[in-house]
Amino acid sequence: MSARSAEQVEPIPPGGRPLRWSVRLLARLLRGFYFRHVHIVGARQHPAQPRGGRLIVSSHRNGAIDGYTVLRAFPGVQGLVSVQLLQHPLLRWMFDGIAVVREKDRQRYGIRRATFANPVDAGCAQLRAGGDLLIFPEGSSEWSHRPLPYQRGAARIARTMLAEGASLELVPLGLHYRAPDQFRSDVEILVGAPLELPTRAGDETDRDWEWRIHQAIAEALDAVSVNCPDPAGLAVAEAHATTVAASGGSYAQAFIDAQQHLQTHQPLPTALPSQPMRAWPLDWLGVAAFVLLAAPVLLIGRIAGGKADARNTVSFFRMAGGLVAALLWLPCLLLATYGWPLPMLALWCAAALGWWRWPNVMHRNAQ
Repeated sequence: MSARSAEQVEPIPPGGRPLRWSVRLLARLLRGFYFRHVHIVGARQHPAQPRGGRLIVSSHRNGAIDGYTVLRAFPGVQGLVSVQLLQHPLLRWMFDGIAVVREKDRQRYGIRRATFANPVDAGCAQLRAGGDLLIFPEGSSEWSHRPLPYQRGAARIARTMLAEGASLELVPLGLHYRAPDQFRSDVEILVGAPLELPTRAGDETDRDWEWRIHQAIAEALDAVSVNCPDPAGLAVAEAHATTVAASGGSYAQAFIDAQQHLQTHQPLPTALPSQPMRAWPLDWLGVAAFVLLAAPVLLIGRIAGGKADARNTVSFFRMAGGLVAALLWLPCLLLATYGWPLPMLALWCAAALGWWRWPNVMHRNAQ
C-alpha cells in the first residue's frame, strides 16, 4: 500500500485520487481466481458516477479481502485502511488507501502524529474532488450473526461535507459470502439505494447532528447486511438463502428477506427445492489436473489458511500465502511448458476445466 505524510500530501486531482493501478489489477486477478462468481445485485447493479463525491459504506465480513470485493462494484474506489497494512512489505504491495492510525498503532510502530494525514481530513479532500471513498464503519471484520458496533468516522465525514454545502452521495453495501472460507465460492454485493441524509435541525449541535447521521447510516447498513437476532437465526437465513440461490435466485436478497422475517417472528417464505450441482467424470479429471498443476500454490495457501485466527480471515491468509507461492511456482511452470509444450498445454487445459468446475466436485452440498 502507499501512504503520504501529512506534510507531503499532493493536491488531489479532479475526480479524486484513484486506487493504485497495480492494486486494482492484483485485486481483480486474486478475486477472479479465488471466487467463482462475484455478482452485483440490489437497487443499483451498475452505480452511475455522481456529480459530486460518493461515500460508500460497507459491511465488513471477510477480513482484508472485503476491499477487493467492493472494487468489483466500484473500481478504483479509495478507502480508509488500517496502518498495519502499510507496515508489512507484502501487504503494502497488495493494498492502497488512506491510513488510519490508532493510538496502539503509534506505540507499536513508533509512528509520529505528523507522519500521516488525519483520515477525516484526507477523506473529505477525496470527496471534495468528486472521488469515491470507501469506509467500513465496523472498523474490523467478524463472521457473526450481527455487525460489530459501527464507528462514527463515516458520519463525521458526511456531516463535515454537508456542513460545507458540498454535493455528497452515500451508498450502503452489504457483502454476502455464501461460504467465506471456501475456495471457488460465490459472492454477492448488495447495493442499497443512496441514503437521504438528515439535514441539520435548527440550533442542533454538530455532535447531535452527527449522531443522527450515524444512526441513519447504521440503519441503512443493517437493511442490506447481516443483522440476525441470534446465531441460530443466522444459520436459518443462510440455509434459506442457499436454497434460493441454488434455484437461480439471489443469495443476498433471499438472506435479507429471511432475516426480516426472523426479526418480525414471521414464517420464512417457501423456497423451491433444487437439484444439487452434478459432477461429471470429466470434472473429476479436470480437478485432478488442477491440483497437480497448482499443488505448491494450493498447499502453501492451505497451510497459510490454517494460521488464520477466525473464519473471516481464512480466505485472506490463503490468498496471501498462495500469491507468494504462485510468484515462485509460475516461472517453473512456464519453463516446463517451453520444454514440453504439448503435454503441458494439455495439462493447462484440463486444469482450467478443473478450476472452473471445482465447486461441482469439492463442495456440491455447500453450494
